[in-house]
Amino acid sequence: MTRRRSLGPILVLLTTSVLAACRTVPPIVPFEAGTALAVDDAGVRQVLDAYLEISAGRAGLRGSARVALKGPDYRLDRPQRIAVERPARLRFEVVGLFDQLAAILATDGRRFDFFDASTGQVTRGPVTPTLLWDLTKIDLRPDEVVEVLLGSPEPTPGYVRAAAWRAPDGHLALAFAAADLGRDGSCAADPRQALVDTDCALEPGAGARRLAEEGGELFVFDRAGRLVEMRALEPDGVIRYRALFEEYSPLAEGDAPDFPKRITIRSPAVKAEARFAWKRVRLAASLSDRLFSLPEPRGARLGG
Repeated sequence: MTRRRSLGPILVLLTTSVLAACRTVPPIVPFEAGTALAVDDAGVRQVLDAYLEISAGRAGLRGSARVALKGPDYRLDRPQRIAVERPARLRFEVVGLFDQLAAILATDGRRFDFFDASTGQVTRGPVTPTLLWDLTKIDLRPDEVVEVLLGSPEPTPGYVRAAAWRAPDGHLALAFAAADLGRDGSCAADPRQALVDTDCALEPGAGARRLAEEGGELFVFDRAGRLVEMRALEPDGVIRYRALFEEYSPLAEGDAPDFPKRITIRSPAVKAEARFAWKRVRLAASLSDRLFSLPEPRGARLGG
């Protein structure tokens, strides 16, 4: 994503070559040592199936969190009220002193509204790839932030399994990359099924090369099958962003799977970090459209 100077408030993994031997761990894997696993490994399928089931049950959420943002020349730590819904709807309400609203950002994924309490004005416009960076110092697209804040991001549609590795401590890394264009249409027809269908997965060695040449995504699970890290990779193993999922605990929804109460997003290229310490989380199958736009006040002006 190309950066421009913002008006609002490197880590590089060197992958110069990929060894295709089936028991060799490519250098993009976040383990000092590990064992490559077969594409049809039963343990891999079990973890992936359970994770995708959890992800499918998280369409949206509302809650409150302490959000800490920091970078080379800025630092902000304020409570926020948050609502997100797939695929790209979000609302951030920044709470200022004496529990007063300082700012609101709302987007339905296509257009955004931004209220600045210091001016009393609302800026509106189309969503751009750098919208969140310009307004919130989070270097991701709205759809990416929604996936991360739900605590169970799904691999990008059109991706398939590229490789899998087991660390000595039991952690499991699953890599996903773009599917072969020559595969039959069944893999493209159902993106979620393509993630678990071994017929859609990339061949051993080819998957590691695809990751190195084109980039992809890496998901790391702990021994209990909980997601602890996700990396979005560019070619040559460069990390575009890294999300960490910590402090899992039960939600109020009874038998709902545990939720990561601390989520951290790191963007090495701009040396930025956003940490969400959730105070309250309530999952929702759907949210009102009114959350993702702002009413027209006097003095509103067009933006974007």
